[in-house]
Amino acid sequence: MSALLPVGAQAQLIAYEGFTQGTGNPPLAGYSGPSEIGLSGTWTQLGGGQAMTIVDGSGGQWGTIQPNWPAAEHTAWNQSQYTIPMTSTINFNTDGTYYMSYIIQSDQADNGSEVGLINSADTEELMAGDGYSGSANKGITAFYASVGGSVQQNGNGTFLAGNWSGQMRQYQAVAEFNRSGGDLSVTLSYYLGSYNLNPVAVTTRTVDLGLVSDTFNTLTLASDGWVDMDEIYVGDTLADVVTPVPEPSIAALGSLGILLMLKRKSFVR
Repeated sequence: MSALLPVGAQAQLIAYEGFTQGTGNPPLAGYSGPSEIGLSGTWTQLGGGQAMTIVDGSGGQWGTIQPNWPAAEHTAWNQSQYTIPMTSTINFNTDGTYYMSYIIQSDQADNGSEVGLINSADTEELMAGDGYSGSANKGITAFYASVGGSVQQNGNGTFLAGNWSGQMRQYQAVAEFNRSGGDLSVTLSYYLGSYNLNPVAVTTRTVDLGLVSDTFNTLTLASDGWVDMDEIYVGDTLADVVTPVPEPSIAALGSLGILLMLKRKSFVR
């Protein structure tokens, strides 16, 4: 795929979408990365649900990905889902491992957010994230089911710490999709802030999805209510999805300036 970075940079990166929202509570723009690797086209709403604001670039909206807040509780039927085609195909007809990550801003239980893949036939989806549909059906979840499937399917009751009244917390969700002997499992871990800042997961869960043979070529996200998401990565290796291409920091640029000044001074002498 011509859009991929050269070997030694992030050669195995399959897809990237950064919404780079600069505002929020708190801001979600903590990462940088290549622009739209492995993606083409624009995000499209998938069926019913609430209309969603998706900001690609720094806008003035409160959140990065934010449906219009429904009048009812943030339950499964208020879930909004959007898709974007990928120029690569992920093949789970054979055994293999793929990784996915995204940044989520959590307000504890009132939170439903998943990122995943839709198959080439546009009939099934493979999702991982945080589901919510009332107090009994929340928690870290993953599922392989018909497109538009239940947000709380396989939810285990575990929720992410945070509070909508000014105390939201941010996590990097990292999912490992592993197919072995035809059986597909998803290990979903959440790292406070990011994997690189806090490499010990605050919570991890593995969901066995049974025998799966399918190919996927569409990236999708599902969200409800208050949640914000940013920086979605899909790759062949863990490093592809947890080690974004860095931008030069102000400190690094300052150090470079000092070195250049010293070199110039020594040259003058």
